[in-house]
Amino acid sequence: MFKLNLKIAWRNLWKNKIYAAINIGGLALGLTAFVLMLLYINHEESYDKWSPELKNVYQIREKHDFFTPDNKEHWNEIANGRIANLIRTKLPQAIAVTRVDNDWDFSSGYSLKIDNADPVMINKIKDSDSSFFKVFPYQFVQGSADKALENKNTIVLKEQLALQLFGTTKVLGKTVKIVRWRSDEGSALTVTGIVREPASPQSLSFNAITRTGDKDKDPDNPTNNNYCLVYTRLNKSSDTLVLNQTLQKLYVDFKKNLLKGQKKSYNDVYKDGKLPGLKVIPLETVHSNPPYTINWFEKLKPVIAISAFLLLVSVINFINLATAQSVQRAKEVGVKKVLGSYKKQLTGQFLIESALQSMISLFLCIILIEVVLPTFNHQFKVDLSFWHNARLFAMIFQLLLLFVFVTLLAGFYPAWVLSNYNPVSVLKGNYENGLRGIALRNVLVIFQFIISVTFIISIGVMQMQTRFMSNKDLGFERGNMINIKSNYEDNFAERLKKIPGVQYVATTTQILGNTFNVPEEVKYKGNAINLNTVTVTMDALPALSVKVLQGRIFAKEYKQDTINTVVLNEAAANLFGKNVVGESYHKTDWEGKDNVFQVVGVIKNYHNEGFDKTVLPTVYKVTSLGGTSSTNNLLVRFNTAQYKEIISKIEKEWKILYPNFPMEYTSLDDAFSRSLEDNNRFMNMIILFSVVSVSLSLLGLFALSTFVAKRRTKEIAVRKVLGASNIQIVNLLNKSFLILVIVANLISWPIAYIIIKKWLDGFAYRIDMPFIPFLVATLVSVIIAVLTVSIQARKAAVTDPVNALKYE
Repeated sequence: MFKLNLKIAWRNLWKNKIYAAINIGGLALGLTAFVLMLLYINHEESYDKWSPELKNVYQIREKHDFFTPDNKEHWNEIANGRIANLIRTKLPQAIAVTRVDNDWDFSSGYSLKIDNADPVMINKIKDSDSSFFKVFPYQFVQGSADKALENKNTIVLKEQLALQLFGTTKVLGKTVKIVRWRSDEGSALTVTGIVREPASPQSLSFNAITRTGDKDKDPDNPTNNNYCLVYTRLNKSSDTLVLNQTLQKLYVDFKKNLLKGQKKSYNDVYKDGKLPGLKVIPLETVHSNPPYTINWFEKLKPVIAISAFLLLVSVINFINLATAQSVQRAKEVGVKKVLGSYKKQLTGQFLIESALQSMISLFLCIILIEVVLPTFNHQFKVDLSFWHNARLFAMIFQLLLLFVFVTLLAGFYPAWVLSNYNPVSVLKGNYENGLRGIALRNVLVIFQFIISVTFIISIGVMQMQTRFMSNKDLGFERGNMINIKSNYEDNFAERLKKIPGVQYVATTTQILGNTFNVPEEVKYKGNAINLNTVTVTMDALPALSVKVLQGRIFAKEYKQDTINTVVLNEAAANLFGKNVVGESYHKTDWEGKDNVFQVVGVIKNYHNEGFDKTVLPTVYKVTSLGGTSSTNNLLVRFNTAQYKEIISKIEKEWKILYPNFPMEYTSLDDAFSRSLEDNNRFMNMIILFSVVSVSLSLLGLFALSTFVAKRRTKEIAVRKVLGASNIQIVNLLNKSFLILVIVANLISWPIAYIIIKKWLDGFAYRIDMPFIPFLVATLVSVIIAVLTVSIQARKAAVTDPVNALKYE
């Protein structure tokens, strides 16, 4: 029986090739979007699951406000380095403990040099201690976990990096020169191991692990107070709840002793309900629990919802197309019922037909995924693969569940409708009693257009917001300027200033793409004001071409500018009041000394971060070096837009002074483009999904118009006999569908408003909610609906009425 139903299903598909192609193609598109999301979700869920031993590995998190973006306490993954020794000596459950330097000063990477080859910049090089591979069970291709980091000045490479540097993985005993900073002479490290890249991603990702110190054997070393990442491997029987209670007690004693050594009172530091905190986090949950930002699932929620809606639209389209063909199948059902077929058998037959179409759609979906996956990887900055996937079997199981779900969801209603025909009615040629559910099909079409219109409105608003951000005055001139990843050094700066075309060379702790904010509290007329401090060199503000609102900016003619004068931005000046130029404020430094600073100018706010953040009230101060050693901002302003040749000259000067450290730079135009990347990526995805959604909605509308035209064939024939024109017939059919589209628009407007408003609220600088996209979406949906229905309506209108009435 199954074989017979399969043959019938195949013949029906072949007989109705156009409908089948539309049905299968539409479902394949919806499945493709959904399966891509499944791939991405599986990728995110696979972090730190590349070894069963990782279930006993934990990250230590300390509650503190050091280096947090809002200066408030968080459960931070950066912990005091002495905690590693505390756990190692005081916690019996700990098998091994390791500390890994965070390397926030070297985010651009280190320079590696092999023999006489040119140096190459490599990022993700982590410095650790001898216990790293006792905690993390990496598989060694060369060397061993026990001895790899046994001695100082050693390095363990990932396979890919070994191949990149040496062309082979057999490199034990060879030497790599690592240069951590441009003026650093470099350190020679011996290669003691090669590890294999795990099959799934890691939250602690690295290209190489070095051991350059001996801190793990010297717990009293003051440098152990540095903040770093701390991980521990525990006994299998460890209960994390009890463990965290134990850790908390140990940590309180640790903090009391630490504060005592710093001559501070524990009760003064921790008061008003404030308590120190230390806990362990299972490694497999680290990636999904970032310390400051929302996790990947929260970020992905809108995309998941869009993918689910797109799949739902394709399923609705499937249902509409299937029921649109019901008139052609009505007599078949009537004959089979007369010959003794049961409703259950007929339902099974039509479900098999749906399953066959779903299966073909699923195969097409897999082909489409292979085609679009490179673009998807580029958009989301991931490296996904369908077949080379660590969770391939889980993915196949999910696809089977999806296949069953889609088959039942898309096939059950058409199967129920077709198997429910009254044989007496359909064999007499009367389908009115057999063709029910037109109200449900209308609802489905309305639902499709609600989604499509919402997408169209979203595209319009997003494009207007993007245009607003692209054209917004940043408060500084971003063109003709590059930012070299380097601090300010007089020798190098003077060399650059002599190059024709170079207008300014300066540095600042605050620039688009690389910000180092330092909060401070000042006293002004007895009031405490919180400001963000930015240190600059004398030429930094002129180089940025900032707009002066009051007073002046720093100038070499004023010697006091390097001592006690400051410039405020507009946001800071508003906190001080009007006419702040010439006023002074007090600030107590870390030694307890009271310093007085005079405000000499106010500049317009300029954006140094994304448009989702407001410009902080900021005070600018001049220092000879432009601030801390971690600024990594050397601004070079050109007096010409043709500066590629000038950059070549700058690189030559760099190579003379720093031959072992390649120069890295970015233009401020590129930094600005990167600040808009996430928004542009999301908008491109919305545009793509909108096109697919609208296309599927039109197919659904086409199916329903076909269904209605066939259902009203005799009515149309009678009207034509009585003198109705073709235009009147077309208008008659269009009228009913226009009502559906207008209803869909009326429902989609408030939905789109709520969704878009929430999206706009994520920007500190945004447009007001526009009306034009709502109007355009309505006009576009009405026009394309009229065109779609008119094609089918005209076909029905020009049909000879004799053919419909000759059997009456």
